[in-house]
Amino acid sequence: MITIFTPTYNRAYTLPKLFESLQAQTSNNFEWLIVDDGSSDGTQELVEHFTTKADFKITYIYQENQGKHVAINTALDKVSTLYFFTLDSDDYLKDNAIELIIKKLETIENSKNIIGIASPIEMIDNEGQIVASNINLQYEIMASLNEMAYKNKVIGEFSLILKTSVAKRYPYPVFSNEKFIVESVVSNRMDNNLKLLHITSSLVVGEYRIDGLTTQIKKILVNSPKGASLAYSEKMNNVSIPIVNRKLFTINYWDYESLNNSNFFLKLKKIKSLRLKIYLLSYFISRIFKKYTSIK
Repeated sequence: MITIFTPTYNRAYTLPKLFESLQAQTSNNFEWLIVDDGSSDGTQELVEHFTTKADFKITYIYQENQGKHVAINTALDKVSTLYFFTLDSDDYLKDNAIELIIKKLETIENSKNIIGIASPIEMIDNEGQIVASNINLQYEIMASLNEMAYKNKVIGEFSLILKTSVAKRYPYPVFSNEKFIVESVVSNRMDNNLKLLHITSSLVVGEYRIDGLTTQIKKILVNSPKGASLAYSEKMNNVSIPIVNRKLFTINYWDYESLNNSNFFLKLKKIKSLRLKIYLLSYFISRIFKKYTSIK
């Protein structure tokens, strides 16, 4: 019924904990798909060891290092189950997660505009202490990801279990020599009519790590400016997002677009809103004025 997909890159030291959480599930109505994005730390041998112990199907795919988004695209090309659940290599499941997921999926399987379920991730530190419950929902909410962020003001990380047929319609854009793009590029492209059932229970436990994406995001985006520029430009031009957020996305778009494009007018042309163009120009004038007055 469910493919649990794990993209991994040199995380052999975290995978055993994830595997143990899968083994501990009260339901084994799932298979585990691992896409190894070019690891050199013995990940393949470790996964081969897992297959000798697992009571569920494990599929291992190796690819040259291209980034998590490409690994997701690779997985979507291969998956054939009804549902697709991305579980990062440094996360793990709570014991009854699959059982709870299946119960929730049964309530939405015949709904055309409900494309899956979303569960808040419980974050812990290296000592195993909860550092952020991430999102504290008091009741279930039916909403798109954009509606949750901009209408309901619920910001945080969710675990997503999506209908595979829908996930396949939204592959990640890929740029040569770039190994990252923000995952929100996909949620931004999804129509607001595509809802998720946001449940109150946390199914996944995540750990903050110094080698994780969250702690390195600015540097990573600078190294993948085309993907960053595209993601921010699409959110900047999404009229369903409040203008106050789109102003911030406009600045981010401009910064990353400028790393590859020095033509002022071509960059300005990509901003569809006249209001945002005026905002950007006033922003730069204000910066120049502040710089000038500080020098004086």
